[in-house]
Amino acid sequence: MPHYLLPFYTNIRQGESAFFIGNFVRDLRVGRVDDFMQRMETMLADTDYKIVGDSELYFQNAFYLISRMLGFYTEVERETSNGRMDMTIKTKDYIYIFEFKLDGSADDALRQIDEKGYAKPFALDPRKLIKVGINFSLKKRCIEEWKIVRS
Repeated sequence: MPHYLLPFYTNIRQGESAFFIGNFVRDLRVGRVDDFMQRMETMLADTDYKIVGDSELYFQNAFYLISRMLGFYTEVERETSNGRMDMTIKTKDYIYIFEFKLDGSADDALRQIDEKGYAKPFALDPRKLIKVGINFSLKKRCIEEWKIVRS
């Protein structure tokens, strides 16, 4: 695992905080998307409601920025022949397809991934494919639920 400068400038030692960047990176590198999602849910739940946006785009952008800061190849609104994937993250061993819904359901998000064939462009890629459906609640202003399907 790479070393980061942050621990040298703060009182937090590596691994002490649930939000230590290395924990997020490790979760996605080894396919522990449930752990990654738990961290994201907790972090977003702790965000002041006055600064949380009122659209799906707000949450999508938060995920995108965090994923990019983790150093992963991340795409948003990746176009296919049948629609646009909300977000993909690629690691050495995994491809994650994230579909976001606002006041819908995680099942709706997963259904869209399948109905639109978002996994098809990766059919010949040897990496493991993981589909993640996420629903955000406008009332709660955070993640309401997520579901994961490993292909």
